[in-house]
Amino acid sequence: MSSWLFSEDAFIKESPSRKQKVPVTAELCQRESIHAFLISLGSKLKLDGRTILAATIYINRYYMRLPITSSKYFVASAALAISCKLHENYRQPGKIALHAANLKNPPGHAVIDEQSEGFWKWRDQLLYREELILKTLNFDLNLDLPYDVRDRIVEAQEENNEDEVVIDSDTFKAAITLLEILSSLPLYVAYDCYTALGMALVIVSWEKKEPLPLSWLEKRLGVTGEMCYECYCYVLRLIKYAKSDANLMSNKMVAKRIPNVPKEVWGLPETESKNNSSAPTSQTNPEPVAKPVEPAPLNS
Repeated sequence: MSSWLFSEDAFIKESPSRKQKVPVTAELCQRESIHAFLISLGSKLKLDGRTILAATIYINRYYMRLPITSSKYFVASAALAISCKLHENYRQPGKIALHAANLKNPPGHAVIDEQSEGFWKWRDQLLYREELILKTLNFDLNLDLPYDVRDRIVEAQEENNEDEVVIDSDTFKAAITLLEILSSLPLYVAYDCYTALGMALVIVSWEKKEPLPLSWLEKRLGVTGEMCYECYCYVLRLIKYAKSDANLMSNKMVAKRIPNVPKEVWGLPETESKNNSSAPTSQTNPEPVAKPVEPAPLNS
């Protein structure tokens, strides 16, 4: 197992932010805000989904080592800079800093340019946070991304015409889009991309009324229906937290997008599920969490 995969409760109950008395509902809000900033910055820089998702995973890992603080947007910018270098989308640090500074520039303020003090602050912080991320992640930047897995499967399907099940490009596209939406949640903290992609393909195939044979998951992804179901339950669990506090609601787009998929679709009997309990439902309340407390300022 990857050293960067944690148990679900490692995030929900024991993350570094939790140790700073930040409840899971507040952290989900913070992570969604970071993700929204990352998407906006990636759009300004004309980056592809692969580069943005990789940066998102680096951020998820980073914040399983350190609590989220007011430096979070500097960290996001630095993570994107690292991802750009590794995914053949290099952007100059100054260009990233300039777009980031203007994205966070308060309304009504003058546009920041390369002569502005705000620009140099962002550039310096980006370079500093980039080094800090690399050290925190132990320079372990290799990732399996769903895009790469999809490409390998498509190639294998084209080479082997005897496959009984062939996933078409539209289904893959819808599954990848679903994973991009879900990346506002700390999904990849607890599950690898193979399980996440399997979950997304099961959901999309079910929505198309073309159920995916679970044997295909094992053959092409090396995962089982039960593993994908556990990933699905984790997503539902996070959504429950995101909706549990009216003052800290987040991830509304995710909640709207995820359907209630019957357990038998995942190859599980209707009366059986993970931990011998039913899958989370809209009537299931998450575990009690502490009231929000502002974390103490940290340099990281």
